[in-house]
Amino acid sequence: MTVYWRNLAVLAGTALTLGSTVAQTENVRPPAKAKAAATPAAEKFSGPREKMVVAMPKTYGKTETMALWGDYFSHLSRCANVELQNAQGDSLERTSNVDILGEKELVEALSTGKAQIGQVNPGLAAQMVTAGQAAPFGVPGNKATGQRNSYKLILITRIDSPYKEPKDLIGKKIAHTTPTSNSGNLAPRALFPALGLTPDKDYEVVFSNGHERSVTGVMHGFFPAAAVASDLYQRMVVKGDVKGSSIRTIWESPPFMTETWTMNKDVSPELQARVKKCSFSYTFSPTLKKQLPGNDTFLPINFDRDFATVMEVYKKTLAAQAAAPKK
Repeated sequence: MTVYWRNLAVLAGTALTLGSTVAQTENVRPPAKAKAAATPAAEKFSGPREKMVVAMPKTYGKTETMALWGDYFSHLSRCANVELQNAQGDSLERTSNVDILGEKELVEALSTGKAQIGQVNPGLAAQMVTAGQAAPFGVPGNKATGQRNSYKLILITRIDSPYKEPKDLIGKKIAHTTPTSNSGNLAPRALFPALGLTPDKDYEVVFSNGHERSVTGVMHGFFPAAAVASDLYQRMVVKGDVKGSSIRTIWESPPFMTETWTMNKDVSPELQARVKKCSFSYTFSPTLKKQLPGNDTFLPINFDRDFATVMEVYKKTLAAQAAAPKK
């Protein structure tokens, strides 16, 4: 499924403007220009500026993470009247030293309140919601169509390999990403058995520690095949990290929800409402639109609907773990 569920992510906002209406009779003067636009959204929320610590996944390095999401962070700071910080208290308006965490640390930070807002992959979102944390609130999407961003679990091999369908990989090694990744581990374990390809039985699972490592491992011949998230794979193609012509996709799953944005459950309702409103009004930067083709804003999440496939995989995973013999 993804770099950990991806194996998540965001928030947005644009200044709202109120158009003035022009009088339809000659005896009524048009409104003054000074009243043509409403107060920018950044000035709407006044009072003391609240602080929020941001936690991000290790999908990218700090510099690339800020290149993608820095504009959103700036918008959120202005619109919601918040100061976004790293765990050391440094403002993200003055530093690119954003906290990027491994899955375990990311869940801990968002669950314990060490961080108030962050991006998580779908596998981690399912884990956190099951443990009593708040459901994620926003996902990249298209404002005009209402389409939410999604991805598929894909099984890939080299284009010049002899593997043309899943059963050809029986007895081989297949790269998974990490134990908690939805597309990179949980989904393959839940879905591959129906293909006649049961993990740890019909093939050897090798953890690569990331979707990009799985893809490059296949490309360079280290792994015969890999289970990865389609959107992360496509991002590598867009960046030129891998040639699409060198990879063959031999199977793909139904769509899954992609990375989403979430807040710690103890964030005040008033602050949560501000963050959501500003996130849903945000228009993606050109850099972010290029990275997430077809997406231009954040859309709200209906967890039961949007995470139905993810939760099906997660529940099957829990059941399988419960039934496994104790070591």
